[in-house]
Amino acid sequence: MLQPEEPILLVLENDKDLYDVLKLLWHTGFVHYAGYLIGGMGKWREAGLPMQHIPQMTVQELKEAGDKVLRLDVRSPEEWDSGHIPGATHHFLGELQNNLHRLDKNAPIATYCASGFRASIAASFLQANGFNDVRNVPGSWKAWRSADLPSEKP
Repeated sequence: MLQPEEPILLVLENDKDLYDVLKLLWHTGFVHYAGYLIGGMGKWREAGLPMQHIPQMTVQELKEAGDKVLRLDVRSPEEWDSGHIPGATHHFLGELQNNLHRLDKNAPIATYCASGFRASIAASFLQANGFNDVRNVPGSWKAWRSADLPSEKP
């Protein structure tokens, strides 16, 4: 989702990771930086700066919601092909930006991935792009499978 020509602003959990993160980004072609947030989100919160909240939805709540909530799978195509939540829509996180026009900005959307990390990114991205009712599914596919909920393959 990052564009190599665009400057990157880093938010790190730990400032001591800056050198390692910069080195990894450099090796992958990302060399334009706008800076980084010293002290990470902890300092941001302590400063009383504004924050957005993304509601969380358990896998049981997602199942119960049925078709009332769009189930957005942001895993890779290979992960999707190995099985997914019945009735889900698939848009790989790395290509989500190019597929925003295919989603209804006013429809309730719950994002999921393998464990919840990419789903959180997708939910934040959707919210930042004007989607009105976005939720994240913590635990995502792993939680769905652990709860022994139904799955399907294409």
